[in-house]
Amino acid sequence: MFTPAVERSWRDAWPLPAQAGDGNAWVTGTCWLYCRREAVAVLWLGAVVTPAATGDVYACGPCVTELARMVRVQAHLRDGIAPPAAAQRPRPRACEHRRVVLRGGKTHCGECSRQLYL
Repeated sequence: MFTPAVERSWRDAWPLPAQAGDGNAWVTGTCWLYCRREAVAVLWLGAVVTPAATGDVYACGPCVTELARMVRVQAHLRDGIAPPAAAQRPRPRACEHRRVVLRGGKTHCGECSRQLYL
């Protein structure tokens, strides 16, 4: 008998993203997602429609994996479940850079001391 998905870790419940050599129709081409590499093994993800044209979207293995990770995170946030890695990480303090100071001819935030590029 199988364990219901509710009782399994979310990482186990999601299928692995597509990888080269997994039986999918991989072709050689340009990755349209994050890395934009050319002449790599890519997988057709679907069609994109813009006001001016339509086209096919292809992605390499690492970009498919990153896209799958982003979708999982979005699904868990939408369902009110924080990913384990995000729950353990302290949130960085946000600074609005309200007070500006000059140091050595460069502009810095007076509160967090970060250099500001204006």
